[in-house]
Amino acid sequence: MATIIINGEDHELPEGEKLNAIQAAKLAGVDIPYYCWHPALSVVANCRMCEIEVGQKDAKTGEIKMIPKLVPGCQTPAKDGTVLVTDSAKVKEHQRMIMEYLLINHPLDCPVCDQAGMCGLQDYSYEYGQANHRFVEERVINPKKDVSDEIQLNQDRCIMCTRCVRFTREITQTGELQVMRRGNHAEIGVFPGHPVDNPLAGNVVDLCPVGALLDKDFLHKQRAWFLSKHDAICTRCSTGCNVKAEENKGRLWRFTPRNNPLVNDYWICDEGRASYKAANDDGLLTSSYAKTGGNLASTPIDQALKFVSQALGQVARDGGKVAAVVSPFLTVEEAYLLASYLKGLNAENVLALGPIPSRGEDRTFTPDQTKGRTGDTSFVVPRPFTIHAEKCPNRRGVEAVLAHFQGEVIPFDAISKRVTSGEFQALYFTSDAIDAREAEAEAKALRDGVKFLVVQDTLVTPLAQLADAVLAGATFAEKAGCYVNADGRLQYAEASLPPRDGSLPDLDIFAVLMGRAGGPARSRDILAEVASTIPVFSAADGGVLPEFGVVIGQTNGQAAPELVGAGGRFDDPWQIPRYLKGDRPGEPGPKGGKNA
Repeated sequence: MATIIINGEDHELPEGEKLNAIQAAKLAGVDIPYYCWHPALSVVANCRMCEIEVGQKDAKTGEIKMIPKLVPGCQTPAKDGTVLVTDSAKVKEHQRMIMEYLLINHPLDCPVCDQAGMCGLQDYSYEYGQANHRFVEERVINPKKDVSDEIQLNQDRCIMCTRCVRFTREITQTGELQVMRRGNHAEIGVFPGHPVDNPLAGNVVDLCPVGALLDKDFLHKQRAWFLSKHDAICTRCSTGCNVKAEENKGRLWRFTPRNNPLVNDYWICDEGRASYKAANDDGLLTSSYAKTGGNLASTPIDQALKFVSQALGQVARDGGKVAAVVSPFLTVEEAYLLASYLKGLNAENVLALGPIPSRGEDRTFTPDQTKGRTGDTSFVVPRPFTIHAEKCPNRRGVEAVLAHFQGEVIPFDAISKRVTSGEFQALYFTSDAIDAREAEAEAKALRDGVKFLVVQDTLVTPLAQLADAVLAGATFAEKAGCYVNADGRLQYAEASLPPRDGSLPDLDIFAVLMGRAGGPARSRDILAEVASTIPVFSAADGGVLPEFGVVIGQTNGQAAPELVGAGGRFDDPWQIPRYLKGDRPGEPGPKGGKNA
């Protein structure tokens, strides 16, 4: 086992992992400040903030020889016998000098800056800088400019860390952003007619450690310290990107990427980033409906559920069959309860997979491993990022549930033909697919094929207008549960918003229909039941998931593989601001203050 010495204390390094000084120190609980380094980008060492004293201990004699000058920690490999000094007077004076230099031309406009509360300059100025500012000459002033329709550049705030430039060169390999001019006149820019418009463009905003690059969609709408952050999953394609859903006062305000080296690394696509808006749609159902006197009328959710339960129960008592369309937007737990409910009414009831929206083809961004990744600087190798053409989050999870309950997965087209032929007396249709709505002619054919139609959705659709009962279900933001992504990885998402008035989370709807006791259904409890019932989910023992999920088909109790960065050990600090680690305003920050 390799041993490294940090500030006079020995620390063991993980076996087989290739780390730099920043990463090794972080594992030991020691922070080395930095700006330009990022775990998934090449090493350039141009901000100089991470410079520390470095030496080597002779394995035979035990003598320590230190390099006379300070060395960038991002470029320093951590090996057996490496000596790091991060708290000496020399290092501290250097950090104060760098902070003073970086703030020379900065406008110091924190009160009106959108980055305030999650800014590297603020954090490090407090921890490593100084209160007085000696620069009295005229600052360099640059006008604000747009580098795309969605991204604004405030060059005054830029510290030339070049993270954004390296991202467009190495990850997307589109190269829109460049460093223009030199010296004191250097600035980030794009060539005329070539804005930053690649599908991952919004990640340059997340990468920026200061307020230079800003998302115009979020600009001046909320303060970071007002936002509560929830661990969620993007549900708009089968990649299953891990995101932070940030809400305040019952509305979602943005999605930001949450590091998961097994799924999406540090990135999300722009389409997924903008998908939070669907949770704020003014057209969302705020009431359930039941048909009385031939017309749909707004009905309290409990009465609507009683109406549905009685009608489906009567179908079962009369010997009729119910067809259920199980949406691939439902969670594993929801699909399980719906299947359990309908099969419990009548074993002859049929479950089918709902429409699977698809658009275009899979698009994979494979990071360029040749740019700046030679020798000992390749401490982290980013994984490819894929935007899937399949625009639903849980096809594989729902298929696993359906296969367990009836031994096959019936596609939507097949069940539609059987419904329209009059085989079933009732149809239970679930959906939350934003771009997979049935056409009016198709909706009428389904309506005419059954005597009783239940639609559970979040928006008014042509089929809902023809239904006997409409149940207002939950959006992706109002439910907690598990999804299985395209790679077969089971991932848990928290609820980000409370249920809107007049609606219920889908899990509770199914639990009420089943007559389950014990109050509101908890997804973790249902998952434990799923794991004990369906062998393919048995890796989710007791409903306790590993941090980054499990792969469907793993043996019972087998943990997910641990890779470099797993568990967020090497997360970029600006994704989780230092003094905003509490999820809700008012929780104590690390320095004993309050976040609100």
